[in-house]
Amino acid sequence: MQTPSTVRARQQKLARIQLVARVRVAYEHLRDLAYRAGAHAASDPAVRAARRRLDALNRSLALLTLQAD
Repeated sequence: MQTPSTVRARQQKLARIQLVARVRVAYEHLRDLAYRAGAHAASDPAVRAARRRLDALNRSLALLTLQAD
């Protein structure tokens, strides 16, 4: 039988794994967009939006890492 704290710990671990996967997908998306934009990547709105999303996910991951036991 699992205690509530064990269940919560497993859920938190799963959430961290999912966040890592989301960061990876966001990175790959940004990389692909930047490659397609070429020399104009810095001024491309889609690239800037993808970079902001990746930055936000990385900050979330850093916060979770700091909170981890």
